[in-house]
Amino acid sequence: MRRFVSLLSNFVEQKPTRLPILVSGTAISLATISASVTVALGLHHNGALFIATAIFISCAIAIPAGIIHYWREVDIAAHQEKLRELAATDTLTGVMNRRTFERVVETERARMDRSGDEAAIILFDLDWFKSINDNFGHAAGDEVLKTVAGLAGGVLRKPVDALARWGGEEFAILLTSVTIEQAYAVTERLRGVIEKAAFDDLAPGLSISASFGVTAFTGSSSLHQALSEADRALYEAKKAGRNRTVCKPRLDAKAIARAI
Repeated sequence: MRRFVSLLSNFVEQKPTRLPILVSGTAISLATISASVTVALGLHHNGALFIATAIFISCAIAIPAGIIHYWREVDIAAHQEKLRELAATDTLTGVMNRRTFERVVETERARMDRSGDEAAIILFDLDWFKSINDNFGHAAGDEVLKTVAGLAGGVLRKPVDALARWGGEEFAILLTSVTIEQAYAVTERLRGVIEKAAFDDLAPGLSISASFGVTAFTGSSSLHQALSEADRALYEAKKAGRNRTVCKPRLDAKAIARAI
């Protein structure tokens, strides 16, 4: 009995909308069985009419109640899904937030630990972003962030790669199943897309560039270590003049030529 109750509980928990169907079906079945037993024991003279009446009454009560409860569960499930989505995304840009990104990366790291695949972690931020807010206003700055998030999403492979707003004007990317050379090529493509994007509709003469730090990521890596390496590479990119990509470990000229 305990096993049956456990299976029934799991069945309902997997999809709560099954509960009203289960309750309604059980109510109708019990009413039918009860009426049939009553007639079989000779406790009612007009058996067919009694059974039909019992079934009709149980259906009249159970079916509408089941339908109402079903749609209530549908609304609750949709609301919960919306809340989960809001909790997982950055409210401004619509991409993953930091916590969700960390969870996705850890899941991918565990998979790579089994498969031996390689990946890459990228940190990038927008150059001189404070001057954009100061010169064009925070509303324009917000639009820039949303636009850049959209541009990055267009370059990445969905849904295998992950993009998150890391904080302020900084973003984080997970590229799955790539070598460091391939990650460099993807990063340079994104850097070029951002550099060439037109922002005149936000503010005349507004142009954007970004600096990128890239590092290899494997199943034996820790996320903290990879982020630290990417952050150091990003710092070097900004120190070297911004609007460029720096990899850790560094790529030689031949590797860069192959990647491009």
